[in-house]
Amino acid sequence: MEDNSTITLNDSDLGENSNDENIGVVSTSCSYNSVPVSNVNFTSGNTLSLSTAKSSGLTKGISVFGINILATTGVSEDKLIHAANVMAELIDNNENGEVDNTCVVKKINELEAFVSMYNLDESEILMEPLEKLGLDSSSTGLGAFETTVNYESADQHDASIEEIFHLITQFGYSKVYLEIFGESNESTSLLAKAMDVARGGRQTQLTNGAWIYNNSDCANAGKVGGSDEAWYFYEDNTADYATMITEYIYWAVSSNFGMHASEAGRQKAQTEWCPHTKLKLQEQDPTIYDLINNSEYAFPTSKMPIANYGFRSITLSDISYF
Repeated sequence: MEDNSTITLNDSDLGENSNDENIGVVSTSCSYNSVPVSNVNFTSGNTLSLSTAKSSGLTKGISVFGINILATTGVSEDKLIHAANVMAELIDNNENGEVDNTCVVKKINELEAFVSMYNLDESEILMEPLEKLGLDSSSTGLGAFETTVNYESADQHDASIEEIFHLITQFGYSKVYLEIFGESNESTSLLAKAMDVARGGRQTQLTNGAWIYNNSDCANAGKVGGSDEAWYFYEDNTADYATMITEYIYWAVSSNFGMHASEAGRQKAQTEWCPHTKLKLQEQDPTIYDLINNSEYAFPTSKMPIANYGFRSITLSDISYF
């Protein structure tokens, strides 16, 4: 087990990647312009084309700050608009019509990452056309059936918040700030190191087909600077180490803006995550708390998405059909 102590952030820890001679400089401002919400535009020269989208079973979509949400026929317009609102709220959390971190959104667009939305089952999306172009790993999937008002039932949170946030970190933060937020199976980023402490020690591979934790009960959870009992114990044995990192920062940011603060949220979270409120996160895991609340990175910290983008209404006219 690692020493369970706070990870100190120095100026040399901050930067876009290890080869940047200006690694001490953190910027959230890049040359990037895009309207908040628009019809889908399959840009000439991009790998993802209109014909590829159609042959994959994707028949409609909305573009949010240039990032596409593409959906199958069975996805209702209401669900698609719901997801678009959530994406806009995550990217423009203060809802002033401007991207909070232009470097992150620019990178997502450069990588042509998108949300692929299906109704009930991922098989609605035909993967072969995307695989041929290497686009099958450039999206996160979102089921319309799991896109809902957050915790309107005791066991269902709004999965659109989770899946869209995964897109933002995997293809944005992880790529722009490799040493800070890198998500890979070999990562030694500050995020990965913080997660190792939260899991009770570093483990990058399964042991006899399972992840092994020294604790799986929030009543016995440790904390930074205290005991080394795990407070993050994600058990999906199909997930690799990179996925563990992706889920860890989602739990941290979503808890920070209050997504799991209700009793239903606590019940849902405690099966794999203990600090389910902002206060508990600050007390139990100040390392990740300080990272995500560092204004230099412009994470969505001020408002939990509620599928109601305040800058402007997202309507049926914003949907493209193809």
